[in-house]
Amino acid sequence: MPERIGRALGYAVLIWLSGFVWGSVVFMTPALRNIAAIPYVSRYPAISFPLLLLWLLITYLLARSYLNLTTDKATEGLRLGLLFATVNFVLDLMVLVILFKNGLAYFASLTVWLAYFILLTVPWFTGRSLAST
Repeated sequence: MPERIGRALGYAVLIWLSGFVWGSVVFMTPALRNIAAIPYVSRYPAISFPLLLLWLLITYLLARSYLNLTTDKATEGLRLGLLFATVNFVLDLMVLVILFKNGLAYFASLTVWLAYFILLTVPWFTGRSLAST
């Protein structure tokens, strides 16, 4: 578990909420909602591709902010990444799959797993980078 669990959980939920808000905007905009799916890559490209870019940036900034106050930055970065990915997976499962009834097909796209990979590795690499400087 990360050192400051409350702050880390808050950051993880903030990342997930940014995706949820962007997804809501896309579903309320007919021109964006009707963009065709890319089989096995993305069911909703207007949501997933902008979020991948946004999450690279926001995950880096939040990880850097969190890790500036830690001593073992590399290890703490890995823990933070695990927390980010786990919280987002659980929230996706609870809200998008179960509550909104998307079904497990939600997880059948490459961009979803790439997003989890970003959430896992960016804080870890950020921590390693901060530790080496």
